[in-house]
Amino acid sequence: MRWVIRTVFALVVLGLIAMGSLLAIPTERIAALVTDRLEQATDRRVAVTGRIRPTLIPHLGARVEGLEIGNPDWLDEGSLLSAESVTVGVSWSALLSGEIRLEEAVLDAPEITLIRAADGRANWDFGEDGVTETTPTDPTSGEASSGGGLLSTLGFDAAEIRNANLRYLDQASGQDLRAEDLDLTLRLPEAGGRGSLEASSVVNGSEIAFEASIDGIAALLEGEVRPLTLSLEWDGGSAAFDGRAGLSPAMDGQLNFEAQDLGPLLAVIGQPAPDLPYGLGRDRIAVAGDVTLASEGSMHLRQGRLTLDDHVLTANLDLLPGEDRPSLRGAIQGEEWNLSALTGGAQGEQTEGGSSDGATTGGWPRDPIDVSGLFALDAEITLALARLDLGLANLDGVDLLARLDQGRLVLEFRRVGAYDGAMSGTVVVNGRGGLSTRADLAFRDVSLRPLMEELAGYDRLEGRGDLAINVLGVGNDVASLMQSLEGAGQVQFGQGAILGFDLAGMIRNFDPSFQGEGQRTVFDSLNASFAITSGVLQNDDLVLAAPWGQVTGAGEADIGAQTLNYRVIPGVMQGADGSGGISVPLLITGPWADLSFRPDLAFIAEQELAEERERLEAEARARLAEEQERLEQSIRDQASDALGLDIQEGQSQEEVEDALEQRLREQAEEQLRRLFD
Repeated sequence: MRWVIRTVFALVVLGLIAMGSLLAIPTERIAALVTDRLEQATDRRVAVTGRIRPTLIPHLGARVEGLEIGNPDWLDEGSLLSAESVTVGVSWSALLSGEIRLEEAVLDAPEITLIRAADGRANWDFGEDGVTETTPTDPTSGEASSGGGLLSTLGFDAAEIRNANLRYLDQASGQDLRAEDLDLTLRLPEAGGRGSLEASSVVNGSEIAFEASIDGIAALLEGEVRPLTLSLEWDGGSAAFDGRAGLSPAMDGQLNFEAQDLGPLLAVIGQPAPDLPYGLGRDRIAVAGDVTLASEGSMHLRQGRLTLDDHVLTANLDLLPGEDRPSLRGAIQGEEWNLSALTGGAQGEQTEGGSSDGATTGGWPRDPIDVSGLFALDAEITLALARLDLGLANLDGVDLLARLDQGRLVLEFRRVGAYDGAMSGTVVVNGRGGLSTRADLAFRDVSLRPLMEELAGYDRLEGRGDLAINVLGVGNDVASLMQSLEGAGQVQFGQGAILGFDLAGMIRNFDPSFQGEGQRTVFDSLNASFAITSGVLQNDDLVLAAPWGQVTGAGEADIGAQTLNYRVIPGVMQGADGSGGISVPLLITGPWADLSFRPDLAFIAEQELAEERERLEAEARARLAEEQERLEQSIRDQASDALGLDIQEGQSQEEVEDALEQRLREQAEEQLRRLFD
């Protein structure tokens, strides 16, 4: 705004010169005076290429055709401003009473180029070396005076810029902003009272309308904090501010912001609009509350009401500037927040026809998941919500810490209710180099049917229990994520039921199509562990205990393909005392939505072959042992006859040798007695 005010000052200089000269001075002399005084006021090269025509009616003033204000010396070429014409008129009545009131100041079709150099110098700063003077020059005397002092004697109804083209180039950041068809009206009452600014333009292709009103422009320029109202409208939203502001810059007051489309607004500053997922402002972003803009560039929201799509939250937030992106800190509370689109949930899966690919193919959705919104800012937010939908899980009574750092979102669950139980752990959504997700979660005493339905799309398990899972998925759509899953987990369920079939009835009736009353397989407990590799879950230690017997199981569930290939071996007891048990292996195969059940005849045949093989091997071992015993006894009998010993079964070699040695000693003693007798 300062450059606009200085431009008005320059126009006043032109008007004063024209007023003093009227028709008594030749046009060439007037042009020389105009350019000389404007060069003194702006410290820039000034050229008038057309005529200067003084006017008397209806205002005392002048019209200058073809005005150019050059750039400072540190810019080699181009101009700060070039206009087709400048018209300035002052009030006759005010002039006769000793005041100067600008009634007309119009800049027609100007080309304005504002440049900020890499070292911070700006071509619109009229001080030495591009540093703005703190005390502008009084154009009537040439002496320095404060802006407030000048504005206390200068008032004007309207200073206008019509049909302008403006370019702003920041050589440090590379930002290049272009405003076309710019219309601007600046109103400044006498004695520096309430000033206003109205502007409309097409900025970087987006239509923008802006209004500002300051109560006490002179006091504002002298460094005071003054009441300020602002409004901004664009095709897709609006923003309004009512509060106080200073030139630091600093402001505080009530903010109301609502956007259905951020694209036109971000285009104004040359930034692309992020493709936000549902739940983070895809369709609507609204902010209302007390806002403070600090002099260092940070913004602070207190008692805020934050609306993201259909979700209303209360917030106390701090937005801090950063080198690559802003950083958001604070606390958010609310009733419900749906972030399922971050993991490809229902809100993020809809196609133009209103359905997802997954719905038409029977598999997981293949719609790309756009996580570019994760790079819009960094954040560290505490959340207290009545309900949070993450797509992977529905949570109640949520107290969590969310950290977003360079596109990597980490949700750390602290106190969380889930599926009538409790949950703890972390969920990571990483958008760096493509999408990857990790869930390291522990569920305690939860209802199994809604849990398994959301985690695995399986809705046939009832009961309560514990589940621990640690899985990683990589891919830019849900199907790829599910096909890439790697991890492990463990389940421990209490009493419950498997819906859709009566396993005990199937075995008792030898009929895989048997449904049974209620089509339920009840159990007392179910325990299993599993590993997941490339989207395929492997399990080999399932144990299901039930009043009618026990079931063991092993097999695999292809999560990516949503298919099951699993063998259960039930032991069904026929009698009340548990006698007469039947054990018939059962195969459960097919897609999750249409499972089939049949006796595993091949497994039965394999088991019968294994039993027959074991029987034959046992008989062979028995015959071999019997033959070995016969041979050993024959050898003992022959040895006993040859040695004259009674060798018994089980005697060791040492015992036989000792007996033989004793036998030989006795015979030797007997022979010696005979010799001496």
